[in-house]
Amino acid sequence: MDAAEVALELYGVEPEQFTAARNELARAARAAGDEATAAAIMAMRKPTVTAWLANQLVRTDPDGIHALTELGEDLRQNYLSADAARRRELTRLRHELVSDLVRTARERAAGGRRVTAQTAERLIETLDAALVDAGAAQLLRSGQLTSALRHVGFGVVDESGDPAQLAAVRPRVVGQSPPRKADSTKTAQRRGRAAESRSTLDSTLQDRRNAQRKRVDEAEEDYAAAEGEREQAERVLDAHQHRIADLEADLVRLNDQLEQTRGTLRQARKQTARLQSAFNQAARNAAAIKKRRDTENQRLNKLDG
Repeated sequence: MDAAEVALELYGVEPEQFTAARNELARAARAAGDEATAAAIMAMRKPTVTAWLANQLVRTDPDGIHALTELGEDLRQNYLSADAARRRELTRLRHELVSDLVRTARERAAGGRRVTAQTAERLIETLDAALVDAGAAQLLRSGQLTSALRHVGFGVVDESGDPAQLAAVRPRVVGQSPPRKADSTKTAQRRGRAAESRSTLDSTLQDRRNAQRKRVDEAEEDYAAAEGEREQAERVLDAHQHRIADLEADLVRLNDQLEQTRGTLRQARKQTARLQSAFNQAARNAAAIKKRRDTENQRLNKLDG
């Protein structure tokens, strides 16, 4: 396997894994005696998050990217034409297609990673650059971006503001004259070493693919377990929310009853005060009558005596 095939593999892995994977593949090439391929691999730059997302979008929605680049060609051809209605239609399609691709990037290409507003904005700029500039479209289609792209009027720049360039994926090959027959043994040896290098790289990449598939399977199992826990937690939460609603309804009813009881108590206290006043008056009347009765009895006793 040559450096171009390695690049296709590398620019599909997550940014956090890129450096380790690149170094591992370079070591494998170096161990196989292929220094040129090892040097080419080590020259591959780690992609930014936006560039990685664009690379993933190329892999998950190639039809959408193809439609984008085809629309870009139509836009560039129509730019100088006098067909204003066609230009408006293409502009509408442009906005719809870019929005669809960004939505696909959020839902599928990101693989569960949260896409920030800044990353989404830079992805939009990258897609717009591919619509405006044929070179940017070629960079996007490669699926090997190392930086987001932005069209600034005089050309396409990366996130640092420098002119955008595709990461080097092929080592330079020094021209050689055809080997003489006397060198057939050395040629066979070189071919053997090259085959061994490709075999080692193929084996290393296959190991990485197998490890990645295992991680995907484990992630699927973890997701299934987590989804089950989420559903269970949702059921418990729903039950508690219903319980809270019932308690709140009881609280409203009891508050109403309490207010009614307070009103009844106020009326009872007022009535008690009136009854207490009547009782006090009756007690005073009874005391006065008793005193008069006692006086009359005393007078009667004197007359009898």
